[in-house]
Amino acid sequence: MKTTTFLLLIGLVDSVDHDIVAAEITTSEHTQEIMYFPVQLFPCELEEGDMFYFSYVDGVTEIRCGEPPE
Repeated sequence: MKTTTFLLLIGLVDSVDHDIVAAEITTSEHTQEIMYFPVQLFPCELEEGDMFYFSYVDGVTEIRCGEPPE
């Protein structure tokens, strides 16, 4: 039997400096943390204020740009 798990984390870009993105991440516990990521992880070009989200479905993690679907 296949189990589907869906978890969503939302990020807001604070800054992009060379190859590093600094972002505020809203965790599943509804707290906010500053995290740093390599630019290469993102499927789009990011600027300060852009949103992105992490989607975890069936054991696969995806980073998607923009606001999550409702």
